[in-house]
Amino acid sequence: MTKKNLSKPRLGRHSSDTPSVNAFTRNALALDLTWLPDMMAVGKPPLTAEAYIQAYLADPAEWYWSTSLLHDSSEIVLKRVLAIIEQARLPDHEKALGQLGAGPLEDMMSDELLDHLQHWLPFTPAMRYALGQVRMSSEPPALQQRLNAMFLR
Repeated sequence: MTKKNLSKPRLGRHSSDTPSVNAFTRNALALDLTWLPDMMAVGKPPLTAEAYIQAYLADPAEWYWSTSLLHDSSEIVLKRVLAIIEQARLPDHEKALGQLGAGPLEDMMSDELLDHLQHWLPFTPAMRYALGQVRMSSEPPALQQRLNAMFLR
């Protein structure tokens, strides 16, 4: 479990001069792989998206650092989390999904996060499970209600 980041990090940046393109959709994640961890920085060869996701799902404890908001921007972390959840299957990846929910998704919980997750509706069982691990009791009632409404779609 990670400590709640009360500053609510910004998940995306765009100016009014540029068109708003959602970088958090399935297609965007497949086309732009800048979210992959920099393995060369830790003395290892680069990974493909598939290799990274499979490694995370196989051993989330080994890869926890790659979804920590202490190391990378919330935008990069969210892209990684979404890519992992997209490939995860229950019950095989319950541990990884739980870690993603109680960790980075909980830390980033905000209206902005839910705005990005609109593109993932209806939620897959894996996404539902991960979001179900987020402690919502400390969130404002309006945010709790919004997430519950998303679950119903």
